[in-house]
Amino acid sequence: MAKVNQNPMLIDPDMKEIVESFIVETKEILEKLDVDLVEMEKRPDDTELLNSVFRHFHTIKGTSSFLGLDKLTGVTHKGEDILNKLRKGEAILTSDIMDALLKAFDKMKSLLYSIEEFQNEDVEVKNTIKELTSLISTLENGGKVTEAKKNVKKSNKAGKKSETVKTKKNDSESIKQVESEEEITSLEEAEDAEDEQEQELVKTEPKRSDENKLKPEITKKVENSIRVDVERLDELLNIVSELVLGRNRLAQVNSEFALENEGTKFSRDLFDATKQIDLMTNELQLVVMKTRMIKIGKVFNKFPRLVRDLSREANKQINIVIKGEETELDKTLIEEINDPLVHLVRNSVDHGIETPDKRKELGKNPTGTLTLSAEHEGNNIIITIEDDGKGIDPEVIKNKAVSKGLISAERARELSKQEILNLIFLPGFSTAEVVTNISGRGVGMDVVKTNVTKLRGIINVDSTTGAGTKIIVKLPLTLAIIPGMIVKVRDQSIVIPLNTVLEVLRVHRENIYSINQKPVIKMRDSVLPLVSVEKILFGSEDQDEDKIWQYVVVVGIAEKRYGIEVDGLVGQKEVVIKSLGNYFGKIQGIAGSTIMGDGSVVMIVDINELLHIAEG
Repeated sequence: MAKVNQNPMLIDPDMKEIVESFIVETKEILEKLDVDLVEMEKRPDDTELLNSVFRHFHTIKGTSSFLGLDKLTGVTHKGEDILNKLRKGEAILTSDIMDALLKAFDKMKSLLYSIEEFQNEDVEVKNTIKELTSLISTLENGGKVTEAKKNVKKSNKAGKKSETVKTKKNDSESIKQVESEEEITSLEEAEDAEDEQEQELVKTEPKRSDENKLKPEITKKVENSIRVDVERLDELLNIVSELVLGRNRLAQVNSEFALENEGTKFSRDLFDATKQIDLMTNELQLVVMKTRMIKIGKVFNKFPRLVRDLSREANKQINIVIKGEETELDKTLIEEINDPLVHLVRNSVDHGIETPDKRKELGKNPTGTLTLSAEHEGNNIIITIEDDGKGIDPEVIKNKAVSKGLISAERARELSKQEILNLIFLPGFSTAEVVTNISGRGVGMDVVKTNVTKLRGIINVDSTTGAGTKIIVKLPLTLAIIPGMIVKVRDQSIVIPLNTVLEVLRVHRENIYSINQKPVIKMRDSVLPLVSVEKILFGSEDQDEDKIWQYVVVVGIAEKRYGIEVDGLVGQKEVVIKSLGNYFGKIQGIAGSTIMGDGSVVMIVDINELLHIAEG
């Protein structure tokens, strides 16, 4: 295998900081372009949006040219040429032009990845540049000019533009020739293109009459932000986690001391000091958490392009609506939730939303709507994927599950609507009659649920036949420190994550009944099944004949409600989740452990898995 020549500037130690800045900034620009390009296709008359996209291409081209990145410069230059013709009214935005711009965009992403990972441009761009050059030539020779954009000034310069066309036709792959072409073009159109560009840019930028006034402002912005390695943030979070454990220990000591020395000066001073440390620890914890928070828009911004490509492949018309993209989530969760969301969106496009003809027959708008939203709810984030498609027919789901042998016919008759809808998460389940490039293989939804569960999240399906489907994903804001309810089982303390707890009941033993040999209680107008943590975790259940009252912690998973039997309540506390390590490995029903204020190790219950075990 031939060795790829590395760009000297990319591996030059003196250029390291500049290259890193270029990569980070270009990533941010590409994320913005991913959304803006698709939006531009929907709003072709939006001049401000078009100018913004043009500036992004221009910025990447300029910096990549400085760094000697010939391939990236060549691709962005061609994309910039197309955008410039759209700006001047020399072309009308069509699906073919947008496809070409998106192809250039994809190639830019591939090049940036290669630059970041391998310090080279080992990506083939010849065919892409050739296609873009051919499109530019077509636009110059036969492209339509909108009447609104025509003016006398442009017509007087027709001769100059024809000379530029000749220059571009002889364009080669050499970046030097690309640059010379740019110089010729800029010289020939200096009275028009440059002035016009500056006039358009000035609409969104401060007046450039005094360049020196801008420099301090730019410097200030740079100085007010720094890039920090994620590993350092992880280390900081670990330290804060240990500090939380220390705070809990101090609170425990203070409580024990106060019982024996209540009213003494030292007791009061210790109490005040403990409160102050508690307050500062909470504030520090909050600040550290915020440093790890990333806007979920980083994930959402990928979906307009995805929906566009998928809808064209499926011959559907779909409009995507994004809400709550400013909602913040822990970086770890951002990375892990991307793939599940992609699969849910693909399913909505393929299975949910109908074709335009079918929607017309049903009296719907030919263009379907897919809504992606996010919002905070306490210590959780709620992500919703909703479409206005055909919905999910419970009978179809039930019959399919029975025919595939996933459940028995007897069991199917006992299921509620919500339980039937949840069957789509079973491994191997699919209602698709034909396997497509998008979906239909029966794998995916079970993986989605598994991934969400691993993140200690909950996924729920709500659907109305003929009206659409809503999938709700509930995730904790962070995986490191969680609020928990501490309860007693036998003489052991365990932690139940507070985000699953709905309420706590004290039930008389006489009010516990048995249905199908399983304990239940009547809670208001519904029957609540009981789950014995003692039996699941310890393998047996002690029967205390003298026990009159039973504490029940009501937990909620999606639409399901269960009662967790416990022997006592200790209280609520923020706990630091610790792994059990390789020695213990994975224990069913246990999500991890934490250290209490007295130094004891307490298990944290995985409610999702616990209930799954209980159901059998």
